Amino acid sequence: MIRRLALVALLAAATTPAGAQYLSRYEAEYGPPIDVSLTDLAMNPESYDGRAVRTSGRLDAGNSLGSYALRDVGAGGVDLLPVPEVSGDMDALLRELLGRRVQVVGGFRANRGAASATMSQGVLRFWRLLGPPEKPTAGLDKVPPIPLERLVAEPGRRDGQLVRVSGQFRGRNLYGDLPARSQLDRDDWVVRDELSAVWVTGRKPKGDGFILDPGLKRDTGKWLEVVGRVTTRGGVTYIEAASVALGRAPLAAPSPEPAGTPAPERPVLPPEIVFSLPLDGERDVAPDGSFTVQFSRDMDVASFDGRVQFRYAGAPRPGDRGFEGIRYVYDEGRRALTVVPGDRLQPGRTIELLFLDGIKDLQGQPLRARPGRVYESAVDILRWQARAVF
Repeated sequence: MIRRLALVALLAAATTPAGAQYLSRYEAEYGPPIDVSLTDLAMNPESYDGRAVRTSGRLDAGNSLGSYALRDVGAGGVDLLPVPEVSGDMDALLRELLGRRVQVVGGFRANRGAASATMSQGVLRFWRLLGPPEKPTAGLDKVPPIPLERLVAEPGRRDGQLVRVSGQFRGRNLYGDLPARSQLDRDDWVVRDELSAVWVTGRKPKGDGFILDPGLKRDTGKWLEVVGRVTTRGGVTYIEAASVALGRAPLAAPSPEPAGTPAPERPVLPPEIVFSLPLDGERDVAPDGSFTVQFSRDMDVASFDGRVQFRYAGAPRPGDRGFEGIRYVYDEGRRALTVVPGDRLQPGRTIELLFLDGIKDLQGQPLRARPGRVYESAVDILRWQARAVF
């Protein structure tokens, strides 16, 4: 329970607009986190001064009242200080975790005045903390199953709830099922059914009689059953696992018998956009990058012709060249359309990718807008903002 509370409290803060804003601010200040042992951090503090790090050690009391430190055998350790956005109930949680191993992500400032290796070698201002693995939650066998497709199609609806899902093990996103930047921790891994994928956090892909390696494709494809708590961030679904077990592939529907009334066919959902890279609405895209959009079903490539538009939002401005060298590439294996603008984006401008009426999948079903999206000029529209130049 301790570890779940630590993870959910900080991750929930990061899913809010304010949370996303403060994470962006600290990442801009310190850069993306790098993995480092606490011993290395304590022995070479100047090498990590002003950088974001991910490290682990034993949580201990600091030298002053109400302070905390991270220590390990043979290391002087570092002082811990939560950033203001996550400091609310952190003191009570830290007191409960004293003496136990935790993982911390934050920005490090070296203590250049440390006189010996036994002194604190710096301060780690942290915005993410993971406690030790929680004990198995009672009653997990009573958690009802839910298809991954339904869970992903309703982002945020089941946040905080325990769910049971089944899917194929896809390793550490080895097949690009989810945006690479959506991975929260190096130990996170992916499960996927026919159409939808989610991140699994908090537990490694191992259990009774099996151990899978997230970095090896040869271990992928096995069916796993995961029970855990749901969180949504940036439209991507995460499951903080409480248990992981081997699962079974869905049974094929039995062949209808010659006599009697045939079973009704399962309705096939029309295609829609499931995610994009960069994420829809991102405000700092590279001026020379490309844009990839993944669909829920196999698309009719010919239906894209003349029905996909890429443009600057708003009225044309002097210097706009209209993306005359634009290229569209459809990857059938990933159900993904990649747009290469062919021209450097104007700094700070908003760009739009429009999908017009007439686009369809291989079964002839027309593309539909994502839930809650309604547009007059197109079926669906994605927008980004090019990185501004300062």
